[in-house]
Amino acid sequence: MKKYRSVIIQWMGLILVILIFGIWSGGNLFSKYNLNSMIITATPLLIACLGMSFIFAHGGMDISSGAVVALASLAAVVTMNGSGSLLLAVIVSMLASMACYMVNSVITNKFGLMATITSLSIMFAARGLVTYICQQTPNESISIASVDVTLFKKNYSFMVLVAVIAILVLTVVFNYTEIGKGAKAIGDNSRSAGQNGVPVDRTKMTCYAIAGLCVGIAAIFKLCSTGMVQSTTGTGMEMDILVVVVLGGMSLSGGVSTKISSAVVGTFTYVFLVKGMTIIGLNPNIVVLIKALIFLMVIYITAQRNTLKTIPR
Repeated sequence: MKKYRSVIIQWMGLILVILIFGIWSGGNLFSKYNLNSMIITATPLLIACLGMSFIFAHGGMDISSGAVVALASLAAVVTMNGSGSLLLAVIVSMLASMACYMVNSVITNKFGLMATITSLSIMFAARGLVTYICQQTPNESISIASVDVTLFKKNYSFMVLVAVIAILVLTVVFNYTEIGKGAKAIGDNSRSAGQNGVPVDRTKMTCYAIAGLCVGIAAIFKLCSTGMVQSTTGTGMEMDILVVVVLGGMSLSGGVSTKISSAVVGTFTYVFLVKGMTIIGLNPNIVVLIKALIFLMVIYITAQRNTLKTIPR
């Protein structure tokens, strides 16, 4: 029972949030409109968080996801408008995102730079490129022209299906393959993992590739929901991801204590929390403040639970 205490607490927290705001909103939280709205919000966030769990597991850190979403969305919309193919745009989005994360991985592993600094550089580069290109257009944005994106925009069953498949596949990879086990071993002790046969650099690169793939998929959902790319696309997503994983109880120091279920319960808790606060009429600025306070609070709790560094290199 003690082994599953943290998991039980996480899910109890989610249930408590749902009950509080469900009652406070007079049941409005569960209206069809609000549930569909939460599906639109949760799907890309959940997929991105699942992928990022692999980076956090080996003790890495990334704050470039929002800018990478913008760059991948830009690549996708240009491809979509040029070719008329949604499928090709999805592939290009994933490749663009994976390229960013592979660059991050190579620089971090081969040159020994801190992952936080490397991802910060990627963030500035990607955001700057998207801003520059968008500013060259009349409306400072690039819209989807004539491609039908209903599948990624209003097909809620499809969104749920993709999210469920992502949860199942990535849970298996995280818990039952050498990739996931190796990542957690590296998070506990990189040198010891290497001495025990774990290919440290290759495992880290694979983790970054998985994260890039997931962020690329998230970018497509973001693009299709808004119908355009602009300089602010994806802004704040990196902080949302961090809030989600710490709300789900994930340790940012990595290791065997890292659980991919934290991404799942954290996403649902976060989405219900934000939607609930919006429904009851809280000022959007207060919502942002509360999100920041939640992040600080959970970071503090995480720091108390771990003897390792809270923010890894």
